[in-house]
Amino acid sequence: MSSFKAQLAEIASSGQQKDRPTLYRALLEKTIPPPPEPLTPQTVQALREFLSHSIEESVGLVVSRQLLQDFVTLFGERTQERTGDELEVVKDVWTFALEKMASRTVAFEEQISTVREKLAAIYEEEEEWVEAAKCLQGIPLDSGHRNISDDYKLRIYIHIVRLLLEDDDAVGAEAYLNRAALIIINSKDRVLQVQFKSSQARILDFKRQFLPAASKYHELSYFTDIGEEERIAILKFAVTCAVLAPAGPQRSRMLATLYKDERVRERPELAAGGLQSILEKMYMGRVLRKTEVEQFAATLRPHQVARLEGNTTVLDRAVIEHNLLSASKLYNNISFEELGALLAIPPDAAERVASKMIEQGRMVGTIDQIDAMVFFRTKHVLPTWDAQVVGLCHHVDGVVESIAAQSVSCYHRLADGDNYAPGI
Repeated sequence: MSSFKAQLAEIASSGQQKDRPTLYRALLEKTIPPPPEPLTPQTVQALREFLSHSIEESVGLVVSRQLLQDFVTLFGERTQERTGDELEVVKDVWTFALEKMASRTVAFEEQISTVREKLAAIYEEEEEWVEAAKCLQGIPLDSGHRNISDDYKLRIYIHIVRLLLEDDDAVGAEAYLNRAALIIINSKDRVLQVQFKSSQARILDFKRQFLPAASKYHELSYFTDIGEEERIAILKFAVTCAVLAPAGPQRSRMLATLYKDERVRERPELAAGGLQSILEKMYMGRVLRKTEVEQFAATLRPHQVARLEGNTTVLDRAVIEHNLLSASKLYNNISFEELGALLAIPPDAAERVASKMIEQGRMVGTIDQIDAMVFFRTKHVLPTWDAQVVGLCHHVDGVVESIAAQSVSCYHRLADGDNYAPGI
């Protein structure tokens, strides 16, 4: 028997049971070295023996729980700054602890949960997203043997969601987000609420449901709980998703909302990658050029450039549909061949896109397959007139802003209603 085992046996057979936890803790404090002292193989072996001894039936359940709690607290405190090879040793010890407690899961639920969180934190630091998520997934949250608050459950669910999203697993993340959705309404924790909404937006983005994703991102970009730089990054995501959304009335409203957002025009971050330019052209219903599309494509994330049916991308589809909608405002009718040339796709593909948009109510028109023509028409005159008035107002705003930038004093006097004439 090793000397450490002998010390454990001596404490187990000593006096009264109520004094044993104190003796065990004193031994544990001597065994676990504080940083920067190294974790030697002898120390690791002693800790393994301590864990094996702690879960023995002869120790008693009350004492076992106290021993494991002391181990989790003390080992966690003295290893949180460990790095490199020592971090691997820490992982091994935590893993061994889980293996030992697995035989009595119901008895040690609280300690198992704490160890899994600490092990997940190590994996997350190493960017091992899946392993970190697996650790948290093993936490018993639906147990009837202990009282678990909704906020704790919500924190674990959302943490799992964010880890799975880092690994681009939107399907797995959505399953846990749905669990979180059942209890989020009871939470008053503002941080958890923001993280929940952020996860919602990211999952919609990953699932290529770009229109609702754009709406969620735009809503998030106004949350003061989030830092300024992060809010602008979220606003960029909103613009990107709006551009990638299928053309139609709903997207037009989203584009209008974003275009009227002052931050989009004022922040230089939005000018990078041609975001401002492509948003303006889409809002104004102008045809997009190949160079503009290529500049914007360079800013997209991997899931946003995935291939669809017909070997096209989401961006290809969005640009084709937008240009078709723009053509419907310029032409009364157009042949399949001319439409294909305008959209840079074959005539039969142009026909399919037009028929799909008409069928889904995203564009108004008819198709004459005999003459190979598409006929466009507007539902009402007033919406077109309203759009033109809105466009004019935006141009006037631009002129006023230019005047303000060049002649501040003149601008303020005009704004105050004073009669002002230069040179008088």
